[in-house]
Amino acid sequence: MLSDMDEEIDDYTRIYTGSTVFIKMLQSKLEEIDVFPIVKDDLSSGTWGGFGGVPGMIQLFVHRDEYDKAKAVVDSALEDLDKD
Repeated sequence: MLSDMDEEIDDYTRIYTGSTVFIKMLQSKLEEIDVFPIVKDDLSSGTWGGFGGVPGMIQLFVHRDEYDKAKAVVDSALEDLDKD
């Protein structure tokens, strides 16, 4: 699920890698606090190009200036997931 946090795209840092469903939920929660992440889905992108990717490996990136704010949301969501 969580992988290395030091992968970056320009000024954006990867904050989570996981399933489409969980990524969509995180994206929604982040947008509620005015953090607008970038979702990188190599499977969908690769399908358009005729290549493909690894299912379930959707990546979520946030701007480095919003990382701490976003990390609190991700950590809370993961704690809630562990409770279920």
